[in-house]
Amino acid sequence: MPKFPIDAPNRRVVKTLQTLGFRLVREGNHIAMERQNDDGTSTPLTMPNHPTLKS
Repeated sequence: MPKFPIDAPNRRVVKTLQTLGFRLVREGNHIAMERQNDDGTSTPLTMPNHPTLKS
């Protein structure tokens, strides 16, 4: 598996996560995303809303 790039632009990270099935729930100081799983559960994901994200 390739390593996460250092200083990845947050928009690129969000776009990649959306291709993996996550949807944007809210955006403020943090970005909240969520994915609905096949078994009916959901997977939450929260990350800081910085211009770039470090690994």
